Parts: sequence; C-alpha cells; structure tokens
Amino acid sequence: MPRALFAVSSLGLGHATRTLVVIREYLRRGYAVTVISSGNALAFLRLELEGESAVQLRDMPDYPPLERGTGWRLYYYLATDLLKTWRLIAREHREVRAMAADYDFIFSDGRYGFHSPWTPSFILSHQIAFLPPKGLREASWLTEHVNVAALRKFDCLFIPDYPYPSANLAGNLAHSHNLHRCPHCHVGILSSYPHLGLPQDIDYLFVVSGYLLEHKDSFVRRLLGQAAELPGRKVFILGNADADASLYDTSRRDDLEIHAVASGTLRQELFDRARCIVSRAGYTTIMDLVEHDKRALLVPTPNQTEQEYLAYHLASLGHFVSREQSDRDLLPALRDCARTRLFEPPWRTADSVRRLTERIEPHLHKNFISVIIPAHNEEKELAPTLRAALDQRYPDDRMEIIVVENGSSDATAEIARRIAGEPAAAGKLHVLHSERGVSRAKNAGLRAVAPDSDWVVLCDADTRLGPHFLHHLNTWLNRHSEDGLSIGTTAVRPHPGNRLYARAWFVLYDWIHRLTRSSYSIQIARTPIARGIGFREQLHFAEDLEFIHECRRYGRFFFLPTDQVGTSTRRFEARGYLRQGLRWLIEAMMPLRYKVHRAYDAIR
Repeated sequence: MPRALFAVSSLGLGHATRTLVVIREYLRRGYAVTVISSGNALAFLRLELEGESAVQLRDMPDYPPLERGTGWRLYYYLATDLLKTWRLIAREHREVRAMAADYDFIFSDGRYGFHSPWTPSFILSHQIAFLPPKGLREASWLTEHVNVAALRKFDCLFIPDYPYPSANLAGNLAHSHNLHRCPHCHVGILSSYPHLGLPQDIDYLFVVSGYLLEHKDSFVRRLLGQAAELPGRKVFILGNADADASLYDTSRRDDLEIHAVASGTLRQELFDRARCIVSRAGYTTIMDLVEHDKRALLVPTPNQTEQEYLAYHLASLGHFVSREQSDRDLLPALRDCARTRLFEPPWRTADSVRRLTERIEPHLHKNFISVIIPAHNEEKELAPTLRAALDQRYPDDRMEIIVVENGSSDATAEIARRIAGEPAAAGKLHVLHSERGVSRAKNAGLRAVAPDSDWVVLCDADTRLGPHFLHHLNTWLNRHSEDGLSIGTTAVRPHPGNRLYARAWFVLYDWIHRLTRSSYSIQIARTPIARGIGFREQLHFAEDLEFIHECRRYGRFFFLPTDQVGTSTRRFEARGYLRQGLRWLIEAMMPLRYKVHRAYDAIR
C-alpha cells in the first residue's frame, strides 16, 4: 500500500481545510495517509477524517503565531517567535529524516521542516513574499529571499493561485519575481467545499476563525450584537473546535444560529446555503468564496499584514468589500457587497487537484531495478548480503535480484539456492551459474535481467544494501531524470563500521571516486546501455573501470550520497588501507593490454 505524509500548519484553519481536498484525493487513490498537525487544525481534521481506517493522526507542536501583540510588544514577540520558529523547523527536519523513507512522498502546508533528500517533498503556499509590519518594511526583500531559500528545499512549490498577471487572487504575495529561483507550479484554487446545489436560505454566514485569538471574544460579541439587527437568517461559525458555544447562548435567537465549529456535511451545507458571507480575510476563505461565487465582506485580523493586504487588494479590484475590525456598523458594508463584481476563476478545484497530482506523479514513478551479485567462493558473506537485498522497502514487482555463482568450490551455490527457495524470495531472487570470472558472471546477469528493467545495480557479494537503498536510488533517479544519467556509483561505508580509522579511509575513497568518476564495489547503470556495452570477459580485475568508461560515452556519471551501502573491510584489513589504495591506483593506470588475462588475487 502506498503511503503519504501530510504535515499541516495549525496557524489558522485554512491550512487544514485546503489540504483536506488533497488528502481525500490520495485516500481515494488507495494511499495510507499520516497527518501531522496540532491544536485546532488537528481537531478539525480528526472530525473530517473520522472513520477513515487508512488515516493516522499525529500531534506535533507548531510554530508560534507571528505578528501578535501591539506597539513595542509586536516587535519583541516577532523576534522571539522567529527564533522559536527556526528551532521548531530544525526539530521537524530531524524527526522527518528518521521516517521519510517510509513514505512515497511528503506534502507540507506551511511547515518548512518537512522535506527530505530521499523522499519526494512538496509544499503548498500562497505566500512567497512576506509583508513585514510597519517599521520593518525596508527588510521585505530579505524576508522574501530567506523564504524562497527555504522553499527551494522542496521538489516543488504548489501555489494555490493562477499564473496570470491580471487574473489572480494573491497579488504580489504569490507572484514574486524571485519565483524563478525555485521549482513551482500555480495549480489554481483549492476548496474543500463541494457544490451541493442547496437553496440559499441563509442570508448571512459569519465565519470568524483566525489563529490570533487576541480580542477575539470581544470581536465576536460585537458581531453578534450587530447581526441581531440585520434582517433575515444568520449563522455564526466560531472556527474553534475547542470553543464553548454555550458562552454565547444569550445571543441565540430564532433567526441566529451559533456553532463552535462546522465540520463534515454541516460545514458544506452552511457554506452552500449562504447568500453573503462575513469572514476574516484568510486566503483559504477567499478561495472558498471564489469556488462558489459568493459575495463577502472581508474583515482582516488586526496587525496581520497578509490579511490586510489581501482585503485591500481584492476590494480595490471590486471583487469583495473590506472593513476594519473596529468598524461598528456592518449594514452599509453589507449593502456594498451586492455591487461587487465576482472573480471569474480560469478553473476551479477539480482541475486544480488534477494539475497538482499530475505534477507529483513523475516523482512517484517506481523504476524497475535489477540487482546483480556475482559470487565466487562467498559462503561467508553471501547469506547476509542476500537477506539485506531482500529486505528492501520497495515494491516487489519493481525489483529483482540475480545471483551469478561462477566456479565456486565451496557452498556458495547451495546457499544461494536455499535462500532463493524461501517464501520471502519468491519471484524476486534468481540464481544463475556461469564460467569462472567476474566479467563473465556480470554479463550472464545482464543477459538475464527482466525486459522492463530500467536500471541495473552491480555490487560485490560482500556489499550490503540498507533497507532504504532502492527507495533512495529511485528518488534520486526521478529527480535527475532529465540530466542524461547513464552510469554512477554511491557513497560506501565500511562493514563493520565501528572503527573511526576505517570510516575516515572510506570517506577519502568516496571523495576519490566522486572526483575521478570511478568505483570499486558498486555500479549503477541504465539497463539498455549496460546490456549493450557489457564487460570485457578477458578482464578479471578493474573491469568496472572499463565498464564505467564505456558507459560515460552515452551519458553523465553521477554519485549518490546515500548512507545505505556498506562493504566488507576484509581486503583492507588483510593488506592495509594505504597499500590496498595504492594497489588499486596502479591497477587502474595499468594499460589494458597488461590487464587482459591477468589473474586477480581475491581475498576470502
């Protein structure tokens, strides 16, 4: 079962409501989904996803709300909250590194630490340019550059807006000239409110959510007092799953309903039935309004520069009416709503979800990977090597392991056949036999790979692959699919790796292999190229160098900096690290005519 990790900010319900439509799409596609959030957003998602057996919810602390307080406190809180945010982002990234390989992709909405070099990672955000509070406006260029640098760590930034200069909602927030610095896609609006086609029998729907709770109670009570004087039917949604709606019982009337939070069918019905909406100027609410062609009065949260900008921007275009929270008479503003010009979206949520999933899909492609292991007198090393290869957390139908026993005089062949007969190896592990010689064995393996094999991994019988190796490799190949790769190798750790001395030497070897485009224990090649070139069977050592040299004629060499490959230190322990390194250097520089038919002194 494919798995997806969704990390959702709790700084306002908007992050949860707009991501909900994406979560539901991947649940429909058969994914197991883990959702990480906190506070009100997590409570809301728990209500919305109740009964979904494929959903796991986790609580993880979120960033503090920025731009709280007034006067000098605003700047004090801003400095301390930014420091806390930076520390929480670092903590998120540490935690996600430990679990990223368990997921096919990571989708973040407003949480910057949820990305991984080894799992496709995406972020949803409409706010590329930040608007600092008054007194810090001159630093807006710096905040924008810092934000873009953080967004570049993701495979793609999804912007829930339209790419057109004259037909968009977020204005300068989502159409920064710095966008070219990171991969991005304007997917269009995302709304979790479906069209139900219900009669519009609610005159005014008040949605007063907003993550800054300062003075919210007094604002709600003032709104309730003004709503009581309005004609028609009114409904209030407080937007807080933990709120006690009974505190406002004295304001209830026959024509005025109050809900702490509206989720599921109720939330959809209320929105669909409303003629006019009074709401905070949060961006997700604006997308909901546009999705359903609703007229609205926008009341930005005080000191929230983003909401203030959006309300002013959209009101100046005549799409909505904007009023400050301190205004005490709603009726004139509500009358103005009837004269607004509805925004005509180029496309709506259904097409936006399609565009978003189509952009994710190439990153989820599972390359068919063939692992070829030549084995000669490897009875001590082969069993753990094969069990490690079989333990890959990778789809069984997109991998194969081919062991090529060549002229062994010990129990190598018997061990390979025994493991191949175990249930865990059924259909994945194949055992072949060839004449003695590592090049002959590798060629036999290449001839036997599956017809739909995309890449082949050639590794020694004492090279252990970690459980996430194929996942790491697949992510790397997908990310660099347009780079013309043909051949490569990986970082290699010593096995056992409990000596600092050994680890230091292996770091040096990795650096040399990366610099010289060479390898000694593992090679990764595009299957058609590898099969077409093959190995020179007269070579019994340094055959991999000749193979890499020929493959590089057809594409680029790459180095995979994974931590999932380890190889035995037996040859280094027997000869010494420096001596073995010098020996390899001499063998690499030896003319081809001296290498042909020269015997290789193997260490077992």
